[in-house]
Amino acid sequence: MTAVLVPQLSLSMEEARVSRWLVEDGAAVRAGQLVVEVETDKATVEIEAQAAGVLRIVAREGAIVAVDGVLAELEAALPSAASQERADGAGTAPVPVAHAAESAVLAPRAGRSGPVASPAARRVARERGIELAAVRGSGPGGRIVTRDVGGIPAEEGRASADGDDRLREAVVANIAASWQQIPHVHIGAELAADGVMRARAAVAPGAGVTVTDMLVVALARALGEVPELNAVRRSDGSVERSAAVHLSIAVATAGGVVAPVIRDAGSLTLADVARVRSRLVEAARHGTLDGHELSGGTCTLSNLGAHPVDFFAPVVSGPQVAMVAAGRVTDRPVALDGLLGIRPRMWVNVALDHRAADGEAGGRLLAALERQFTLLPGGTA
Repeated sequence: MTAVLVPQLSLSMEEARVSRWLVEDGAAVRAGQLVVEVETDKATVEIEAQAAGVLRIVAREGAIVAVDGVLAELEAALPSAASQERADGAGTAPVPVAHAAESAVLAPRAGRSGPVASPAARRVARERGIELAAVRGSGPGGRIVTRDVGGIPAEEGRASADGDDRLREAVVANIAASWQQIPHVHIGAELAADGVMRARAAVAPGAGVTVTDMLVVALARALGEVPELNAVRRSDGSVERSAAVHLSIAVATAGGVVAPVIRDAGSLTLADVARVRSRLVEAARHGTLDGHELSGGTCTLSNLGAHPVDFFAPVVSGPQVAMVAAGRVTDRPVALDGLLGIRPRMWVNVALDHRAADGEAGGRLLAALERQFTLLPGGTA
């Protein structure tokens, strides 16, 4: 029997609230099918079934479940025609079932039941005395979001500032937890960036492709060569590698740094990456990212090359085991075949969770990244 668990999306995350079930209790579900929506301190996230089977709900809507707690169990059974019809259709409210695993679920908190709303929207509504039952949600599936409880136009600036403050608090909490709990090791080098600059020069004007997009492509492919760094460390200490590279990219917003995810980045073209990255950055700066776009990252890229930054030491974003920081590209004197020449160089620093990987893996990632620079479209000499 396979369990549907609450994933740990950050080191500061301790629990999640079950917002709604997307399928009925007893329904047959497919592997990869979204089955439940939960709220964390940062976002609302939809969780998928890891295997096919008959869904047996453990945690009812409104329940607070600890990280790695059981939300439901999947019984391996052949689905009937009726249950398959339920799996393919829209889910309705689940029928609660008694189960021994309910001991992993905390009782619903007072005041957390009612309409589907984001955590930030609930906080704003509570602060302003707004009844959520009277609010029409404009988010996905009618979900109430912060803008729906923003009040009169004169108060919109304060609502936005409050939301920014709460986001910053969540970001700071995860950074603090990561720094306190993860034994860090940093491996850095000044890499040859000739390929990056040639690729940049080959980009058509107005194509919208940036150096960050090139770094995403190169890093995603480099992680394919060093799979132990494309992974997350679970709360039980196990390290889970990912077959696909889901690359988080650090984006500065008014409320702090968020890291939306470019999924399956290793299989995307440079133009695809540019398009996805542009959309995610725009959504991040407007506060419209959803939980799916913020979850599931397997490694993080932070690029400060747009600023006069050569080197910085990032904090690993747990539960990931690695984070890559890139500085600006600058022309530097380099010894080439015994002669002094000027070449574009870029400092890259890899931060590692030393419990899951060591410096040798970081060194291999840097070497693979430098090779991938030359393989960028237009990057070959």
